[in-house]
Amino acid sequence: MSMKRIVESIRLGLHHAVTCRSLWLFGFVVGVTSTGGGGGGGSSEGAGGGLSFTELLPFLVLALVLTAGLIILRFVSEGALIEGVAQARAARTPTLREGFRAGWRHWGVLLRIGLLYVAATLASVLILAAPGAIVWRTAGPAAGIAVAIPAILIAVPWMVTLYLVQAFASRIAVLENRHAVDAIRKARLFLHGRLLHGLTLIVSTFGGTIALWFAGAVVIAPVVLLAVAALTVLPPVPVIAVCAVALLPVLFVLTAMVGTLRSSIWTVGYLTEVRS
Repeated sequence: MSMKRIVESIRLGLHHAVTCRSLWLFGFVVGVTSTGGGGGGGSSEGAGGGLSFTELLPFLVLALVLTAGLIILRFVSEGALIEGVAQARAARTPTLREGFRAGWRHWGVLLRIGLLYVAATLASVLILAAPGAIVWRTAGPAAGIAVAIPAILIAVPWMVTLYLVQAFASRIAVLENRHAVDAIRKARLFLHGRLLHGLTLIVSTFGGTIALWFAGAVVIAPVVLLAVAALTVLPPVPVIAVCAVALLPVLFVLTAMVGTLRSSIWTVGYLTEVRS
């Protein structure tokens, strides 16, 4: 794994994250949905008191509609980012309207690739965990752990491989207009002899994300320190309101740039290998 290639991948990713501002909306959606935050509604047990199922049904339907809309928007944004970065790579300026068109055109195949990836991951976990669980129950913890260790050693590279196939298949589906299964087949072939390249992109994505959030922390820290100092002499409500107004745009831009950076690194990484 070459440090020079990692630095170059991060540099190109940062370049597109900074210059492709028309992709920031899509980058924000991908950044938010990729970095967690999806489990915020699971702790309301008992909050409904004596509400019946009929009374709860409209809220459940609304939650399902919003979830479906968020999922669609996430894959629309992913397709828009892939297409937009490819255009920027070809010295064309991507626009927001073109991004929505491209994303809407490809969100279905990206969703299918994502579902196949999740299904393969869950099946792999069940298959690899089953022997250890069975031995644990029948022969005790020591034997179960002894069986689980080889399974873990197999699971780590296998899960990384599945992730790489999914990442490259998404680019292939969008950039070459292929169906999900066809894109996955080509991604598997593409990955032969390029596993190190995929690992380089993983490290580059992590490094670029850390660099962006560190830069954001440098920008945000003075505002936070000023707010903390102001709390000693001013009422908390207006201080918090002013701080939120000042920081929300910064957090939006940071999240958007992180999402754009991640997609850029993988898209540029794929295009570089294909055209080399």
